[in-house]
Amino acid sequence: MLWRCCAFLAFIALPSKSSWTEKLDHGSVSGFPSYEEANKLLQQFLEQHPNELTKQQIGESYQKRPIYAYILGTKSGRQRHPPQVLLTSLTHAREPASLTVLMYFLGHLLDEFKAGDAQASYILEMREVWLVPFVNPDGYVANQGLRSKVIRKNLRPTCRSAVNGGVDINRQPFSEPETRALQKICEENSFKTAMNFHAFGSMLTHPYNWANTDLLPADDKAVYKEIAKVFGWKKFGTAIQTVGYTATGESDDWMYSKRHIISMSPEVGPEYGGFWPPSSEIAGIDSRNFERTSYVVLKAGMELKVEAVRQSLGEFLQRESRPPGLENLAGGIPDKLFQLRIDNLGLSPSSGQVLRVGVHGAVKGTPGDPGLLLQDGKTTQLAANDGTVSLQVNSIDKRSSKTVWIIPARSWEIELGAMTVCVSEVDSDSSIRAICHCSASGRESFAFPDATAGLDRLDSRICAAALHGGVSPAGSTAPLATTIKEAPHTSPTTSLQLDSRTSATTMSPTADQPFFQIASSGTTLLLGEKHGKQSLIKSPLPKGEAESQAVFATWLLLALGATFVGMFACLFMQSFVVPRAVARRAPSAVDYERIPGLQVSRAEDSDDLGFSPQA
Repeated sequence: MLWRCCAFLAFIALPSKSSWTEKLDHGSVSGFPSYEEANKLLQQFLEQHPNELTKQQIGESYQKRPIYAYILGTKSGRQRHPPQVLLTSLTHAREPASLTVLMYFLGHLLDEFKAGDAQASYILEMREVWLVPFVNPDGYVANQGLRSKVIRKNLRPTCRSAVNGGVDINRQPFSEPETRALQKICEENSFKTAMNFHAFGSMLTHPYNWANTDLLPADDKAVYKEIAKVFGWKKFGTAIQTVGYTATGESDDWMYSKRHIISMSPEVGPEYGGFWPPSSEIAGIDSRNFERTSYVVLKAGMELKVEAVRQSLGEFLQRESRPPGLENLAGGIPDKLFQLRIDNLGLSPSSGQVLRVGVHGAVKGTPGDPGLLLQDGKTTQLAANDGTVSLQVNSIDKRSSKTVWIIPARSWEIELGAMTVCVSEVDSDSSIRAICHCSASGRESFAFPDATAGLDRLDSRICAAALHGGVSPAGSTAPLATTIKEAPHTSPTTSLQLDSRTSATTMSPTADQPFFQIASSGTTLLLGEKHGKQSLIKSPLPKGEAESQAVFATWLLLALGATFVGMFACLFMQSFVVPRAVARRAPSAVDYERIPGLQVSRAEDSDDLGFSPQA
């Protein structure tokens, strides 16, 4: 009685403000969204982001339901034909976590893009992502009407039982309309990577799933290992290595062997969760797979790894020929230089004819004398401004590297600390907004070349210097954000953090970043750790958003006050409540419908049980 009273008071006191994420774990199908609810949310994304998201029908199911692809990317970016990525879900109708993981990735990425996040902006400008949420819409709709929800295949009538009939559309050579829809878009596009989401078990499968041994060539095997390292799951490999059996006619095998797409099937959700995990688990499954999905999307294009090393000129001359123009440097021949190696671990060449690079931490201040850049046996003059050296290097092919040398003049005051390197792929005359990859102490991040949204960060200044030849734009000379100690986390949850110290970007668990917002002042304070930096950043909100946040904060305070008053009222009223005896009786038909524990004993449900998990 007490908790119901308090919950009701809290409900009526709070303002009616709901997040789209709640629609993924508060749906009408065991917590998951129904077919209608999911399509309504996808339509909401389309209406809110008309310039970044489009919809295209790619086929029909056996029962003539339309199969849609949602194409993500800015109009200006897609005009340049960027690397393409394919994401699919609900190939198997009883695996709803695959759907919510895909939809969370789409919605959260659009939110981050709208908020001005550099990585999200880079993805939408420099990738084209195709998302197919309902590969098997008929099976999912049929499961909505079942208590057991065990339908896996499509609804082609192959036997008397609709539950046990159908065709597994992850085992057939394009005999079904659903698989032919995927075949069509794969043949009409040039996808570099593909993720066909399944559930469950926290494992990652890749080709060849029909084989008993690993038959991948060494180069592609290395790519899959880099991806597996980011995912961090214990089970990784072919079907026989993960789920314990072989699978013929599997989608990843066809995509890889016929189209050379680096295709994979993440089995999302923990091993104990089953095909329909509790609704309390859905949000965690969705959020944990966001960075994993982002990594595979980014890997379709250029994936940056940078290494900067100081070495003596004598060591250099033992391996390389004498650079031209060395004797013309002011102050004479220097005794040290810097080796800069830029690796592209991605599956496409870098965009544009050149890469614009900024290196911070090699030199102090703004020396008056120029240095030299040695590239492909030729030297050009280099200048440094405010501790950042700006240079250009030629485009880098996929899965390859570029090495250049920075030769300082003797008048340069050399830094001995860690170096930060930012690289931009976009030419200065491009219609796409420039965004830099930045690497510092093995950590990778993205940055705009300016003080976006009031943030004045080191990587933004380095990016600006890279694009403007060492001259930062006006207003970008303010000091860095104050470094502070990390606040203790009271309720840590698992997340993923990029780390490119090894041959690939890796991820490691870390506590969520604390977030504090002062709504009345329109100021956001971010306190915590991101990309290896602990900082306090002050960011003014837009006026309209600040006012909205202030109104919401006021409502929230009023709601909390009303809730406390209601709690005391409920406690006071408890003494006037007279307990009422309830007669015991046998379970009724309504009880069987409402109480899950009673359902398993009903004889008419026996045909819906007795299946074994399959990928």
